[in-house]
Amino acid sequence: MKVVTADFLGNLSYVMLCHSSKVLPPRVAEAIRKAAEVESNPKGKAYFEAMVRNMEVSRERNVPLCQDTGVPMFYIDLPPGFYIEGDLQEALEKATRKATRDAPLRQQITHPLTNENSGDNVGWGMPPTFLNYNNRIDYLELLVVTRGGGAEVKSSCVVPIPGAPKENTIMKTVLDAVALVGGENCSPNIVGVAVGGFGLDYTENLARKAIYREPLNSRHEDPQVAALEEKLFTAINNLGIGPLGVGGETTCLGLHMEIAGCHSAVFPIAVTFYCWSARYSRARIYQEGKVEFITHPELKEVIAHG
Repeated sequence: MKVVTADFLGNLSYVMLCHSSKVLPPRVAEAIRKAAEVESNPKGKAYFEAMVRNMEVSRERNVPLCQDTGVPMFYIDLPPGFYIEGDLQEALEKATRKATRDAPLRQQITHPLTNENSGDNVGWGMPPTFLNYNNRIDYLELLVVTRGGGAEVKSSCVVPIPGAPKENTIMKTVLDAVALVGGENCSPNIVGVAVGGFGLDYTENLARKAIYREPLNSRHEDPQVAALEEKLFTAINNLGIGPLGVGGETTCLGLHMEIAGCHSAVFPIAVTFYCWSARYSRARIYQEGKVEFITHPELKEVIAHG
């Protein structure tokens, strides 16, 4: 039995929160730079160049990438043979409070009825923590996300009639969802799609997790799903929405789809987005205690030096 303490996960989350608020995953940054190079629309190109400069300034000055520093969220995949000792939620709340002060993150968690601000991004059930038991891995995986309001705009989950033609229905649902937003979600985006499952909450959560697949724009292991991912990625970029809706050749930085078994009478489809400032960080903890930083390998040095 591998025991991982809640305090260790909290300390790790704090470092990942602070760093990812200022440094995008390398493949996301690379996709934005490439979009800036190939963009032919002058207004779109100017926006992409501003994003590239934004990334540079954030690194140079050690400040967050966006004024909307997002809502901290934590996803933990726990394999067989691992056990978390201690109060995990308390440890993650502590990490959130500390990162809010030190990064700093904008204080933006409010009571939904009174607008009272907690002042530390903790309170009224926040930050969200999702614990998943995963028997397909032999390491504990920690995914730390700061999700801004732009990323959250216009996410959707629908249940078409089960007799509808599958591929055409999925294509239309996803393209309609992207077109409806029109850049309000701070495009270009990473688009997460989920098909199947039971219960809209499960399907939407599956779409959210699809966003963070590594590497960016990698394809699903199921060839049929992978082919549909490729079609959707091309079709979304052909919409011409461009950065922040001003028009351009790149609307989608990456598209990832996940599937799940579903009731024979239910065919849910969820679509969700992450803005261009895709601030997420993934780490793995192995049986022997080794920590591997998947999205930000430079954090190995940060941890090593305390």
